[in-house]
Amino acid sequence: MKFCCFKYIYPLLITLPVLISGCQSDARNATRIPPVIKKSKAQWQNDAILSLTDLINRNIDVDLNYYKRARIYFEREQYTLALADINESIYEKNNASDYFLLRGKINRELGKIDPALEDAQRAEALQQNSPDLYILLADILQVKNNFREAAGYLNQAMKMAPYDGSAYYVKGMLQARQGDSLASISSFNYAISVNPRLLRAYEQCSFILRKLNNLDQALVVNRKAIQRFPKTAELYFERGEIFATKLRPDTALINYKKAVALKPDYEEALYKVATTGIELREYNQALPALTRLYRMNPKSKEINNMIGFCHEKTGDYERAKVYYTDALALSPGDQDARYGLYRIRQREGAGLYSAYDTDNENGSGYKLLDTSRVKINKIQPRGTTNIRIDSTRKAKIE
Repeated sequence: MKFCCFKYIYPLLITLPVLISGCQSDARNATRIPPVIKKSKAQWQNDAILSLTDLINRNIDVDLNYYKRARIYFEREQYTLALADINESIYEKNNASDYFLLRGKINRELGKIDPALEDAQRAEALQQNSPDLYILLADILQVKNNFREAAGYLNQAMKMAPYDGSAYYVKGMLQARQGDSLASISSFNYAISVNPRLLRAYEQCSFILRKLNNLDQALVVNRKAIQRFPKTAELYFERGEIFATKLRPDTALINYKKAVALKPDYEEALYKVATTGIELREYNQALPALTRLYRMNPKSKEINNMIGFCHEKTGDYERAKVYYTDALALSPGDQDARYGLYRIRQREGAGLYSAYDTDNENGSGYKLLDTSRVKINKIQPRGTTNIRIDSTRKAKIE
């Protein structure tokens, strides 16, 4: 009986190591059990948005799901989409403090300070007492120059969250507004180290370092910011300002143009491209920026003069005269336009340029003085006459 059992068991004992080694080989090669693939944060957010959208379309917990989707958009810095969703949440349920707090944060990022303050105060009235709310209130109040109240909210927030990066950003802003630049830089650096996605901390730190003429350190901070936010036009504009301060206008122009490429209607950057291009005598690079500025503000005598000057320098005198004339129409006493027309008419051999031109009906413009018809006589000096003085007479002046 024992022999029979051994007869059946023995073949199994022989094949068992083979089976074990085969399973080990399959596990090692990941052929039997599929590997677990971890999703990135972006993939997880995309899946969450699809799921939340499906729930919203099926009318399930609409206000909560709009809120959740708005938070994802806010984290992805898609503030317009986030604002649209949180508005729907508040429309469905207008007594949730978390909804007003999130909308206040979104409005702050969009630069809508007064609506952000209203939302934050509404969240506070609805018994919201989180450090996020107090940091938001402190940030908004320092923007509105209410420093004492801002400091009160900030102190309360830092007691609740002593290592929050946003709190240190607000602390740095208060220190900078009180004139303590070095302390503010320290606070901004700490805020960046704790929360590397805090764009405003980079911007303010770089700006203060540039004002302190610590240009190399300002470039370091600006470079870190661009690595984190490569599509933010304001960072390239600030980089251009740093190089302009370093007296490197050619590099500054490159960065101003990058800012315009990312944000075509960036008026301040367009103006810097124009002025720096004129300074470098790169008139063909300045003209496209000036053309955009002209479309945005055609009634600016300065822009008309600058366009006229660029056309003059590139040899297009007819177009230059048009812009100079427009500048004179906007400001009849403008000297830049006068001198521009004077130079052009001298080149055309039309004579000297003076007073107003009476060729057109309204009497605007300028007229030429033909010096060939004017005879100028030299003034002869008068002879001197010696007048005797009677010293016996005394003049009395009362």
